[in-house]
Amino acid sequence: MQPALNQSTIATLTDGHVLDALVPGLSLAVLPSGKKKWKYHRRVSCSPTVVKLTLGSFPAYNLEEARAWASKLNYYVERGEEPRQFLRRDTMQFRMTVATAHALHMQAVLEGRATRAKRLNRPRTIADKRAVYDRDIAPFIGHRVIHNITERELVALVLQKGTTAKVRANRLAAELKTFFGWASGLRGLEVGLALDPSRRLGDIRFPEPSRERQLSIEELGWFLRAVAEEPRDLRRGMLLWLLTAARISEVICAKREEIRDGIWTIPAVRSKNSRPHQVSLGPWAAALMAGSSEWVFPAQKVDGPRKTGWYPARDRVLARMSGYAGRPIERFTPHDFRRTARSNTKRLGVDHETAEAMLNHVKHPLMRIYDGYDLADEKAAWFRTWETEIVSLAHAAGVADKLEIPNELLRMSNSGRWLTRLGGKLVKMGK
Repeated sequence: MQPALNQSTIATLTDGHVLDALVPGLSLAVLPSGKKKWKYHRRVSCSPTVVKLTLGSFPAYNLEEARAWASKLNYYVERGEEPRQFLRRDTMQFRMTVATAHALHMQAVLEGRATRAKRLNRPRTIADKRAVYDRDIAPFIGHRVIHNITERELVALVLQKGTTAKVRANRLAAELKTFFGWASGLRGLEVGLALDPSRRLGDIRFPEPSRERQLSIEELGWFLRAVAEEPRDLRRGMLLWLLTAARISEVICAKREEIRDGIWTIPAVRSKNSRPHQVSLGPWAAALMAGSSEWVFPAQKVDGPRKTGWYPARDRVLARMSGYAGRPIERFTPHDFRRTARSNTKRLGVDHETAEAMLNHVKHPLMRIYDGYDLADEKAAWFRTWETEIVSLAHAAGVADKLEIPNELLRMSNSGRWLTRLGGKLVKMGK
């Protein structure tokens, strides 16, 4: 009977080869050069196919590693299966790290293949996805083989993030579900993940601040007084957040070429729902967006839009508002101006459908199929009504001149033609 291989027989082997009695098919052969190499030679069960494979040399692979390799081959051989195809699959899986899989995922995202909707994501969405990966995923599991990632590890990743940043932890969980869901689905077959370890991450959700903030009429008056003290570019931008009810990214990245005949068309590539959105500019908003630069808000030192300085400006404005009010004013974000405008539509006599279109909210799928009317005239009337309301507040606050309101609007305001609500009462503006 052939003895089992051990360290002694390996050390004394000088020529020929020795079969391992413990693991069928495994042998150690001595090459003409004197090197010792692990080999496997065995016929597939119930098949004429003979499998001949080489692992590598000894001692690069020790006895335990060689036996583990041969035992894996025997698993397939004894079941009547050709093991080489499974070895190729295992080799590919071993090379498929989280970083490699994520690169494939992002390529699918860029080509619009990553979701059932099969549409291109906005540049900001893509940038956000990359930021979450670079900051919260890659440093911890980027080097790991994706097939070895467990649910427990992903849960620990999200919970750890939640100890310092709860909102970001929720975004991390959402991104992990998107990524691993793609890798384990038909759209991610190139990764070939058998099971999705992120499928239950939706059960983990940290509480977030409610998104209900809107500025009252009184607060809008304080805002107009406070923003009048800001540098012109920042003042223009913050006023346009209010007048256009557009998202901050849509405003600060606006290009002059998007404005034609008093209509600002936000292109689909920059809108949240990937649909172009037309904003009818009143005289004041049009004046605030006028200029000769390529960008409505050009950066000070580089070619491109101005992306910095906005939130520090918001903080200064908030501090001034608190001073005017004699009490702390609740913090607000640029997005809260959208909510403020929408919350005033009913009071100003605007119907629900127009109010939603003004914010570029998508219609119900069935309505989109049968109702293609774009409400352009109705939206234009709303934006003019809203601008009229804000001009009235600026006039009442005594800052109309500082805010560069066109003379035609000031004359209308001074004639006392406009009314607005202050403190719940209808008040005539002007003398």
